[in-house]
Amino acid sequence: MRLSKGRIRYHALVLLMGFISPFFAVGQQEPQITLNMFNHMAVNPGYAGLRDAICVTGIIREQWMGIEDTDGTKVSPQTFIISGDSPVRLLKGGVSATVMQDKIGYFKDVYVRLGYSYNRPVGNGELGIGLNVGFLNKSLDFAKLKPVDAGDPLLTGGNEGSMFTDLGIGAFYLEPEGLYLGLSATQLLEGSKTLGTGNGGPEFKLRRHYYATAGYAISWIRNPAFVLTPGVFTKFDGTTVQVDLNAMLEYNRKFWGGLTYRFQETVAVMVGMSVKDISFAYAYDIPLSKIGGAGSHEVMVRYCFKLELEKAKRSFRNTRFL
Repeated sequence: MRLSKGRIRYHALVLLMGFISPFFAVGQQEPQITLNMFNHMAVNPGYAGLRDAICVTGIIREQWMGIEDTDGTKVSPQTFIISGDSPVRLLKGGVSATVMQDKIGYFKDVYVRLGYSYNRPVGNGELGIGLNVGFLNKSLDFAKLKPVDAGDPLLTGGNEGSMFTDLGIGAFYLEPEGLYLGLSATQLLEGSKTLGTGNGGPEFKLRRHYYATAGYAISWIRNPAFVLTPGVFTKFDGTTVQVDLNAMLEYNRKFWGGLTYRFQETVAVMVGMSVKDISFAYAYDIPLSKIGGAGSHEVMVRYCFKLELEKAKRSFRNTRFL
């Protein structure tokens, strides 16, 4: 019995999900996002330029709401991400830029990543192979720490930080019919520095992170207005693995809802809609452990401007004008 290409891709996706499902963990250094199907650009430079559009995506996440210190200061994680990419045919690929801020407790990380992806047609889709250069400013507000022994020289001062320079690589395959596959790695250089100007400050070492993602859109045969997209997103830092299994049901390319399960940590409910070139999404994480507090909220806004000029230009090519 021969399987169609669509069935082969579907079974490949199920096999991948089954292979990585037994692994789970939390606690990686880089930000955690539930709406990861809209966050490819932030973790995979190979995604740049694959959509023939200039796209800008913003994500705000408030994790574990309600966690405060003894002074009433919010110490739960907060994440802000803005990423954008554009195809550049002159460069045979796309360019990208990502800015992230991640706060947890009295630590604050600010990332800036600039990338390029070489894109080429492969099969029924397009493959992007990308590289980015990253800059990370990691800081700690020592003034908010309360030492057991007053006057501890290691726990005095103000906001101290250090700058890291790093690299990321990635490959992403995207088909118009809905199949996507991605592999990437960030913080490749694994830099190590002391936070602050003093020699006795805490030392922080970056850990390399690996990402893998896959998904496939399945159209209803009797009603093609409904499209189901199962997907998987995996993050690994060399020690722990975090796996998200998600499924989205879209109606008429305008409205969608979905669920995400993060192993032994979270079940999330997601909803979204698209209005012309603008998309909105919201996710609420229901914690499966006591540390989750009142849950987590996440909001995404995306604007994509489709590029049609080059397609029109190609239709007028003539052998007299090479």
